[in-house]
Amino acid sequence: MKKLTIHQSENAHRFSLDSILLAENIFPKKNNRILDLGCGCGIISILLANKNPDITIVGIDIQESSILIAKQNVLKNKLKGKVNILCKDMRTIKGDTFKKFHKVVCNPPFRKKNSGRKNTSKTIAIAREEIFCTIDDIMKVSRKVLINLGELIVIYPAERIGEIIIKMNNYNLETKEMIPIYSKNNSNAKWFIIKGRLNAKPGLIVKAPVYTDQLTFSAVPKEENDEE
Repeated sequence: MKKLTIHQSENAHRFSLDSILLAENIFPKKNNRILDLGCGCGIISILLANKNPDITIVGIDIQESSILIAKQNVLKNKLKGKVNILCKDMRTIKGDTFKKFHKVVCNPPFRKKNSGRKNTSKTIAIAREEIFCTIDDIMKVSRKVLINLGELIVIYPAERIGEIIIKMNNYNLETKEMIPIYSKNNSNAKWFIIKGRLNAKPGLIVKAPVYTDQLTFSAVPKEENDEE
């Protein structure tokens, strides 16, 4: 795998460990097509394409500023043709908007709208709050665009896990795998990576826990920031 450089704006939401953890736990097969919902600066799409040269990825985001940066990152890391970045509202996607995907991935806004500390930046608020991307929106899109038995993979704070499982099952996305993520031993789980399959039979596997204080990554991207 080649070294990556990821450009980010200091005035926008910035990717963090959760994006890298999600990308590290996605295992596409050869020739898979992947849809990255709310791709931001393109971090997950770029990590996946760099690690899996035989896949193609479409990354979408509603914010034009994020799309411009994501496109720059794709070009900078020489992944043009592997990753296609589009400015699109996921809520407008129909069943025939794209060719079907094998996997949908999403590192979504975690907060409910107008909850928690108020974000002074509209751009950051859109990335952090469920303004244009709710759990239902993610499930609706995934059900439309996935092949039969295709996989949805998301990461959410632990306190929202019950809600996610219920929503997945409501949209025929059977919860098949969960990975609990802890900041350290003897702490409560902070995140869960959750994988669901469209029209699959019941059968849930809870994988071994991940402790972030013990992690090392083979290819953590170098970050570049705006000078503005």
